Amino acid sequence: MSNQQTMVNLISRDNDSFAVLPKVARMSKVLACAMGDNDDDIANLDLSCPLLSTDTLEKVVEYCNHFQTVEEMNEIELPFKGEELDEIVSQKWYSDWANNLTRTQMFGLIEAANYLDIPELLNLMALAWACHIKGKSVEEMQKIFGITPPSSRVNGEGDTEMKEE
Repeated sequence: MSNQQTMVNLISRDNDSFAVLPKVARMSKVLACAMGDNDDDIANLDLSCPLLSTDTLEKVVEYCNHFQTVEEMNEIELPFKGEELDEIVSQKWYSDWANNLTRTQMFGLIEAANYLDIPELLNLMALAWACHIKGKSVEEMQKIFGITPPSSRVNGEGDTEMKEE
């Protein structure tokens, strides 16, 4: 066997490629199923991620690469030890990484972690999203989720009829 490490190429829907170690790709249960068991048989394997944009796949790779090659994320302990993400997730890299994401990136990563079946990333993103929207007013939530506020008049009768039901 050569000194070169075996790499797997993850391909975004934009056709951009990210070379990762097999153990990084295997964090995704979906990709792990496509890889087989022997790393020697997967030299230069291309795995398509057709639902993921380049930006989202880049963040998935960044998270999984850190998890596998630098420091595994500790399990999120219950009950929470605070209300802010950095109080709940004690590892600075993970809390900083999640706190620095935009809403669009967070939502994209929730979808990606669910689609690729990466439980550790899904748990972190769901927690980060919950911390992000905690304490928001109804109006702020409607804006965040793109919900049109209900009309003050329903069927010409106003809210009274709805409240009585």
